[in-house]
Amino acid sequence: MSSDLQSLVDTIAEQEESLRFPYFSADVAWEIGSAVRERFMNARSQGRFQKQGCVIHISTCTGQTLFSAAAGEESAIGPVNWKYIEGKKEVARNWNHSSFYVGRHALLKGWPKEEYAFGGGFPIWIKGSPSAPLAIIVVSGLAEEDDHQLIVDTLSDYIPRMKPVGWRVGRLPPIPTKPARHSMAR
Repeated sequence: MSSDLQSLVDTIAEQEESLRFPYFSADVAWEIGSAVRERFMNARSQGRFQKQGCVIHISTCTGQTLFSAAAGEESAIGPVNWKYIEGKKEVARNWNHSSFYVGRHALLKGWPKEEYAFGGGFPIWIKGSPSAPLAIIVVSGLAEEDDHQLIVDTLSDYIPRMKPVGWRVGRLPPIPTKPARHSMAR
């Protein structure tokens, strides 16, 4: 069991290391969230995840929601899914690792398991930026391995197809020529 668990922890760490973005934006979050939803719905149409539903959520580590949707069997989605979204997101943000990694690593080490350290919370890192993840993608509603794998499979397809766009090709974004006017009440 211990060698199988160690192998799984190593695999998850490799996934986290390899699935890093060249850039990230609200548009990218929308595309990824939509792709996760589509992958889930396609699996349902092929007989998987019948009578199941899931919630998909992407937000920045500062709390800005970029994508949020429910899919599948509506009766299988409830308040507990949204509670798990918040919990898994918090675990990934606190540990800078996927919630699946944190849970399995704790089990391997014999540590107490974090309350929401179940598969489905995955950090969004920018390549070459080792300090902290920028955002977290979370899936809740399936078995924890399936929550995690749905994200990994989607990112594995999506990230290699990302093309550098405009200022993202190694240059800083353009500086506005006219400063924004902000009114401040005094």
